[in-house]
Amino acid sequence: MSKYQLDQEVTQTPSTDRLLRVIIALLLRQKEEQAVSLKRQIEILDDLGMRPVEIAETLGRTPTYVSKELVGIRKHKKREN
Repeated sequence: MSKYQLDQEVTQTPSTDRLLRVIIALLLRQKEEQAVSLKRQIEILDDLGMRPVEIAETLGRTPTYVSKELVGIRKHKKREN
């Protein structure tokens, strides 16, 4: 294996690990809450550390839509505190 291939493999591993953790967490939560709303899915993915662009790609929505939802979610959380 060349140095380039090793470097590429090392940089992809954390990203892959993070995505696998997200998938596992989503599957577990889906089991708990049979029908999870889109807004709740966005909130969960944000809590798991995904960027809005990644959330949009995962859920098949636009980054603008996800950002708008995140603003509303964060405002709601602020009001609760």
